[in-house]
Amino acid sequence: MAKIWKMGISPDQFIADTQDLTNEELGVYFRLICYAWKKEAYLPKDQERLQRIGQNCNLKIIQYLLKQFFIEDDNGFYCKAQKEEFDWVVEKSEKAKVSADKRWEKTQSERNANYSNSYNNKYINNLFEEIWSQLKVKRGTKSEGLKAFIKLFKNKEVPEKKYIIEKFNAKCDSVAETKYIPHFSRWLNSEGWTEELTVEKKEQDNFGIKIRNKFANLGLWKKGIKTLNDFDDDILKKYNEGEISKEAMERMNFSV
Repeated sequence: MAKIWKMGISPDQFIADTQDLTNEELGVYFRLICYAWKKEAYLPKDQERLQRIGQNCNLKIIQYLLKQFFIEDDNGFYCKAQKEEFDWVVEKSEKAKVSADKRWEKTQSERNANYSNSYNNKYINNLFEEIWSQLKVKRGTKSEGLKAFIKLFKNKEVPEKKYIIEKFNAKCDSVAETKYIPHFSRWLNSEGWTEELTVEKKEQDNFGIKIRNKFANLGLWKKGIKTLNDFDDDILKKYNEGEISKEAMERMNFSV
C-alpha cells in the first residue's frame, strides 16, 4: 500500500474533544495520533512503547488517553474517527492510482499505435516508390496510385512487389495503344494482377485483323471485375448463358 503522507484534522472538532486535557496530555495525544497515522491508524498494545512515543510521559497519561479516545481490537488501539478517515483516504488513493494507471496505459497504447502507424506508412510509401519507378507506363497520377495502394495494403494481403510490377508491365505489353492501358490506381482497385492475360494468336482473317479471345477475362467477370478492354455484349452473353451471377453483374454496374 502506498504511503499516506497527509493526515486531516478538523480544528474545531479537535479542540472540542481535548478541552479537558492538560498541555502535556494534549501533546502526548497529538504524538499518539500522528504515530498511529503512519501505522495504518493503529497504536501498539505495548504501553511502555506508548510511553516512549509520548516522550517518556507518565503511564497514567497513556492509560487515560487510551480509555478516553481509543478502542482496542486484535491489531492494537485505534481512534474511531481517525480510522474511518484513514480507510477513506486509502480507498480514494487506490482509486486514483487505478485511474492514473489506466490513463498511463492508454497514453502508452496511443503512442505505440502512432509509432506503429508512422512506421507502416513510411514502409508503404517506400514500397510504392519502388513499384512506381519500375512501371513501363505510368498512367494516371502518382498520388492517386499511392492512395489506391495504401487502401489496398491496409485492407487486404497484397502480392509481392516484384509480382505487381511484372503483372502491370505485362498488361502494358498486351495493349496495342498506350491510351488503352488502365490507370495504375484503377488497375490496383480492380485487382488487375488477377486478370488472365492471353497471348494473342498470330492467326489473321482476310482483312489482316488479329483474332482475340473475347472471353479471356471470364474469371474476373465472375468476381464482379470488369477491365477497360472488356465489351458489355461479351459479358452479357456469358450472363445469359448462366456463367456469371447476378451479384457479379451488379458489381460491374449492369442492371439485370
